[in-house]
Amino acid sequence: MNETAQNNNERAVKQITSAAFISIFVYSIVVSIPGVLINEVVDAFSLSGTDEGLMGALTSLGFLLSMFFVVMIQGRFKKTVVLASAFVVQSFALFFCGFSPTFLLFCIFCTLIGFSGGFIDTFTNSSVVDLQTGDNTKSLGFLHGLFGVGSLLSPLLFVWLLQYTDWRGSHYMAAIASVLVAVLVFTLTNRSGKDLNENVVREHLFTKADLLAYLRVKRNAALAFSGFFAMFSIAAVLVWIVRYMTLQYNAAELGALSITVYWICSTINRFLFVHFTKRAPMLFFSLGAVLSGICVIVGVFSGNPVILCVMMGAFGLCSGHFIPVLISECAAGYEGRTTFTTSFIMFVMCIARVISPIIMAFTSTQVSLSAGMMIPVAATLAAAGCGWLSIKQGVNKIT
Repeated sequence: MNETAQNNNERAVKQITSAAFISIFVYSIVVSIPGVLINEVVDAFSLSGTDEGLMGALTSLGFLLSMFFVVMIQGRFKKTVVLASAFVVQSFALFFCGFSPTFLLFCIFCTLIGFSGGFIDTFTNSSVVDLQTGDNTKSLGFLHGLFGVGSLLSPLLFVWLLQYTDWRGSHYMAAIASVLVAVLVFTLTNRSGKDLNENVVREHLFTKADLLAYLRVKRNAALAFSGFFAMFSIAAVLVWIVRYMTLQYNAAELGALSITVYWICSTINRFLFVHFTKRAPMLFFSLGAVLSGICVIVGVFSGNPVILCVMMGAFGLCSGHFIPVLISECAAGYEGRTTFTTSFIMFVMCIARVISPIIMAFTSTQVSLSAGMMIPVAATLAAAGCGWLSIKQGVNKIT
């Protein structure tokens, strides 16, 4: 590659990476809608009981279903085209969520939002892995840091929007934002695509042999279990901390504050701590998992809700790098197949998100509140053990 072509390629890499960063930021705002607007939706459709949780549950279900389709298009379409198309579908689903006259239609389009989100999440992550080959853990940390920033800002954004419109109008605004991102991604990538070295992002077609070969590698199994237990611990804490604070201390507001504190500290971790994980990422993963468990133990057994809130911040500082490290490590040795590796680890982590609320609720109600809060502690220790096993296995790849 001559100097001019190399300069053009570097510029193209920066432009497409920027498009991925913008995409994940907007996506983080959209994915927060079920949590932020749940009260308005419940009142609008007069929901009760388990129906109140369907908005978030169906969005997660759509995300889970998308993982079965993501790998099928590996190597068949340009990632940027898929990313732009996913935002178009998301904008369509958001618009009709706001327009839906019945709760049944609303649920269908919530599922479609989650389905399109699976493609957005996977292809932003895998694109960054492909493009930032020198230090993709650092870039993934920045990517997920932006996701954390969006998660922090989204409640403020929607509270502001609700002063001028209702929950339907908020969905319409989110739909417009998704269309604008689709146009931006298409424009940037179409202009820079000709200058991008095709070898950088070329992917192989996914085959059954790839899956079987991947699953036979012991290190990949260790990484998968690491991802499952790590996500279980995070999801379990975030989904139950408000309930725990309410029942144990009658401090629901402090529980909500704990989630905010977690996201602030987790975002700080993703922007800063990933700089230190480059040489031994899974070692830092395992160490962070152990420290995360200690934070929960200290918070729960302190008997003080303020200390528990502080420990949720410490939990975020210790666990924020989990996802970017795992995505990067799963892709190591599988150049040309990062769509598959990214969707695989996300699928595993999504299963953890689905079952963690059920296990937390069952243990807390059938045994005790303190016992319930020890479930994520056990998960962090299991994640640390699996992370250590992945280190012992070394790096393997498909031949």
